[in-house]
Amino acid sequence: MALLAMSLVLTGCTDDPSDSATASELTGTMSTVGQGLPPDASQAAERLVDIVLDGPADQSNAAAAELLRRGGLPIVTARGPVVAMPDTLVLYDAPVYAELIPALVTATRAHDRYSVDQWATLLTSVGLTNRNLTFAQITKALAGWGKTPAEQPVFTTAAAAVRALSARRGQVLYPAADVATTYFDPLQTVLLLAHATSRFGIATRPTAKARALGLTAAFVNAKADDDKGPCEIFTTLFETDDAVTKANSDFLKDQLKDRLAGAVLSEGAKEMFDKATEAWGKAGATLSAIMLMLGARLTLTSDKATTHFKHQAGSRAEHVTLTAKAEFDIKIAADKLECYTLAGLSIPKAGPMEGFTIRWSSEQDQRGTIQKGGNAYLVAVSADSAKMTKGTKTGADGVATLELKPPVENPAGSGEKLKGSATFIAKMDKENFPFELGDIFSLAGGPLGFAIAKSFDLVKDVLTRAGLPEQSITIGVDYHGSDIIVAEGHGRIEMILAAIPDAYVDLVSCSGVNGPFKGTGGFGGSVTEWLRLSRVLGVPIADEYPGGRATLSVMTNPDAPNPFLILKGEGGKQFLDGVLTFYPPASANSAVVLDDNRVGRPVGEVEMLVAGNPFPFGDLVWPVVRVAADPRCPAVKYEYDNA
Repeated sequence: MALLAMSLVLTGCTDDPSDSATASELTGTMSTVGQGLPPDASQAAERLVDIVLDGPADQSNAAAAELLRRGGLPIVTARGPVVAMPDTLVLYDAPVYAELIPALVTATRAHDRYSVDQWATLLTSVGLTNRNLTFAQITKALAGWGKTPAEQPVFTTAAAAVRALSARRGQVLYPAADVATTYFDPLQTVLLLAHATSRFGIATRPTAKARALGLTAAFVNAKADDDKGPCEIFTTLFETDDAVTKANSDFLKDQLKDRLAGAVLSEGAKEMFDKATEAWGKAGATLSAIMLMLGARLTLTSDKATTHFKHQAGSRAEHVTLTAKAEFDIKIAADKLECYTLAGLSIPKAGPMEGFTIRWSSEQDQRGTIQKGGNAYLVAVSADSAKMTKGTKTGADGVATLELKPPVENPAGSGEKLKGSATFIAKMDKENFPFELGDIFSLAGGPLGFAIAKSFDLVKDVLTRAGLPEQSITIGVDYHGSDIIVAEGHGRIEMILAAIPDAYVDLVSCSGVNGPFKGTGGFGGSVTEWLRLSRVLGVPIADEYPGGRATLSVMTNPDAPNPFLILKGEGGKQFLDGVLTFYPPASANSAVVLDDNRVGRPVGEVEMLVAGNPFPFGDLVWPVVRVAADPRCPAVKYEYDNA
């Protein structure tokens, strides 16, 4: 049963002049930001996204409300008055409380995130489908959504907004995108959840009587013949009869739910989506609860932006303290949400959130193959080590801290000055729901109290399974030592009339992939007069025999190919060249055994070119490898002290 209908009769919704004033102010600002928008729905959505992310508070809140309205979501108030309705198509299971829009904007601008997998979990939790959709299936469904010619503007607007929000982060939603870094912000999450789960109605003018909503008639029957109250006005603003929706069936083409089903049609999509009706009420309540939960702000700060490996054991000057603060920060004049999907819930008081578990994790390059000792730039101090596995509770001030330490250089200050970074993530424990029924929430009494409480138990289950947004911070770390990368290999250049038996390159960087790489390259072995005939083939062999050797120094850009000269041929023409290329960070975990039996991790490759071209008749491509030691680089150990 839809929670929306339950809310119509749960409480006695009363009109309040302050509500009218608030609604009027928001409506006026929405009208202001709507002026001058392009007539094209996609372009208008993109402009509204810019205002949401960059505008002053009142305009960004109004832009978000206007974007939601144009995307089909009604804007309502906690006490009942409707602020704004969509023009044509209405997602009537997904009314949005105007009072919660500032929290939605704040969280979106603060880069709160839901992984695509978390959003998929929301769909299964509310009952839309019986198993999680994959990252590829979801992004495939989104890729073409809202792009059909003569598209319903509601779909076009919502889809364009979702893409524009991702684009502002430098992300593109497509199946080959990086799963680890591609996510949905809160505004995207609300738009997508509403479009994936809500039923559709057609906007109409108000009627004299409230209209019951299909399956929920049992809950509103007692009120159906009464004069409409503030909580019931919303139901007079749209038609839901089958005849109406069928007559406007063109409006319903390209629904997100249908696209999600189509993305997995070959895997039994009909069976997967055949219980979608179970999602209607629960999804609407979940959407509102997500927005209410955005008031639970988690901020993460550090007392240092950068630090350095220790030069002396026991020193604490290099330690970094992270501070996570949990507080509820939604300012609503009303004490209670009296209408719609969260009807009957008291608003938590603004202030610190005490006793909530903060989970910590980190993402940093593992340095186990860089010399000996510490394999991370920063780790928790001994006294805080359990916090990384068990989390830590917030105090009365809503604060939880984590103290970090770098390892000690031995010998101190020896070698190149290198740079690294460590990213730490703080997240509220997903089993630690921010609002406890019977504690923070105060449900209205009466015969429906039990049904509402059970419904919110379901919402709680949905949200704890999906998890809460997280915050992250990156600390720069400087250190001395050697990040040793070797690029070496030997090969044979076979030609029709002769051969170079030993073409080689032998380079090393003591300061990582940024270089410089220093060493030698060339060829060796005896050469006969026949070799000179290779010039007929366009290979201008140098007159330096037996063999040629060059001293090399190569500066590199890890994000691009790095060509370098090895030896010139006759008359200064191209003879032997090389190209250094690097893999994305941490993309290869396999081991490479070098000719001298050193074991390392591949980070790229080096290729030798003959006369400016790859050589097709021999293997002249070798791995570039990070190793623990090389006699050409200073040896430094890294050890953690007991601090």
